[in-house]
This record gives sequence, C-alpha cells and structure tokens, in this order.
Amino acid sequence: MSILLASTDFWEDMEVWSSALQEAMPEMDVKVYPDEGDVNDIEYAVVWKHPRGILNQYPNLKAILSLGAGVDHVISDPELPEGLPIVRLVDKKLTHEMFLHSLHWVLHFHSDQYLYRIQQQSREWIQQSSVQSEDRTIGIMGLGNIGKSIGDSLVNLDFNVVGWGARPKNSLGEINYYYGQEQLAVFLRQSDILINVLPLTENTKNILTKNELKLLPEGSFIINIGRGGIINESDLLSALDSGHITAAALDVFAQEPLPENNSLWTHPSVYVTPHIAGQSNPGSAAKTIAENIRLIEMGEAPYPIYSLNSGY
Repeated sequence: MSILLASTDFWEDMEVWSSALQEAMPEMDVKVYPDEGDVNDIEYAVVWKHPRGILNQYPNLKAILSLGAGVDHVISDPELPEGLPIVRLVDKKLTHEMFLHSLHWVLHFHSDQYLYRIQQQSREWIQQSSVQSEDRTIGIMGLGNIGKSIGDSLVNLDFNVVGWGARPKNSLGEINYYYGQEQLAVFLRQSDILINVLPLTENTKNILTKNELKLLPEGSFIINIGRGGIINESDLLSALDSGHITAAALDVFAQEPLPENNSLWTHPSVYVTPHIAGQSNPGSAAKTIAENIRLIEMGEAPYPIYSLNSGY
C-alpha cells in the first residue's frame, strides 16, 4: 500500500514533502512520481498541479488529496478518474497564514499606511483622520473554512464583518451573512474592504466585473487571496484609475506567473505578491493528510471533501 506524491510546481523540495509524509505515515510507502514502482500498489495520490492524465493509471486509487487549499489544479485535469473523493487541505497553519496575510492588508488600508507612504515620498506631515475598527466593514466573499476563520478573527478585533456565499449557511455568529446572486449587491455596498476567498468555478469566474465593482463604497479596497479569475482585472484597473477603488492587494491572478507586460505590476495603487498568502507547511500539512488517509482506511469520510456544487 503506497502514497503517490506528484507535482509539477512545488514551492518546497520534493524530498522535504516526501520525508514529511513518510514521517506522518510510517505504515505506508511514499513514492514520488514518476518513480512510483508497481502502479497496483498506489492507493492514495497527494498532488499539486500533477502531470495531466497520470492518475488514470492507478487502478486501486482510493482518493486524491490536494497539497493546498484549492483543488482547481486537480479538477482541471480532463482525464481525472471518476468517482474518487477529492480532499482539500484545511490545515491550521495554512489557515493562520492566510489570516495573517489578510490582516496585514486590512490594517495597511484601515490605518492609511498606503497614504503615509505617499506622504513620506513627498515629505508631507499630514495626520489623517482615523476610523474606528467597529466603523469599518470588512466584506468576505467565500465563507468556507478559511473565510470563516478570517472573519471570526477580524470580529475579535472589533471590525464589522459581513460575508457572502453562493448558498445559505447555518449560524455564522457575529458575521452578517448574505447569499445568492440576489443578495450580492447588498453585500458589496457595505464592504469598505473586500476580501475574496472564493474558489474558481464556472459560477465564480468573473463574478466581479465593472458592474459589481461600482457597487462597492467610494474609496474602498480589495484584497484577493482566493483565485485570480474571480475579478476581471481590466475592470479592476479601470475602477482604480477612476479612484472609485483606492487600492488593491492581489496575491492571485488570472494568469500565473503574472506576465511581465501586465499593467498590474506598475499600477501605483496595486500591491502584487506572488501567490504566497497560504503556502502549505510540509510538517503540518503532512499530519493533516495522514489523518484523512487514516479516516478513509477506517471507512470514515475525510474532511473536507471537495463539493462540485459549492466549489470547495
């Protein structure tokens, strides 16, 4: 019984991940593609942007586990085996890192740090009027595990938090929740700082175009840590040029790496980071993956299984 580790785009050395998985699951052999040995021995595939079409060659595969929070890199494989559970990675350290990334930009925008940087360059000593955290509304698109965790943490810092998702949810505590296309406008009109945590699906692709962006309050901010295809980048640039949106902190893009000729690189109101908001930690992630594999071996459901309907 073996675990296959497969990737074409690792941010860590494959040996580091292989060692972490082997330590977390000493009862199983960890194989690194393409040195998988007997294909009949492979029962679990742990992947990040795996080579397209390879997973069909393992007849005893029981589940596919993502090495990251997103699974679009998995489901985009046109030759993906049918009927297998696809398990997302919801790891405490990854979730915490995504919160810290979001918090950095929330505070940067909330406390006018972007303005003070401009003032420093022109040597202007101007004290901006402060806004209390409870008077600043943070809107979060995507209230899955990560979005909910970010929202709860911001509530604990006394921010007013609203959320939006495609479908109804049970009680979300102090987060005022909106859902469905019919409630999107109400949600956007409240969001002084908009954080996108949505996955990329057919339903969420280009969900934020010029028509939606103009619903945001004048002078609002955008933080995108979900997927780049959610926001129409051309429409975002226009909204920034007009001043309707003050600034945007973008960690994800429609095309990655971001092409050198893309205007987002040089726009004075855009902050670019290279998809680093939620990098998986090998030691922590391997333990979470091992726990899910053991659940499957005991006949129980791993968590969370990707849902085609919700996109996460």
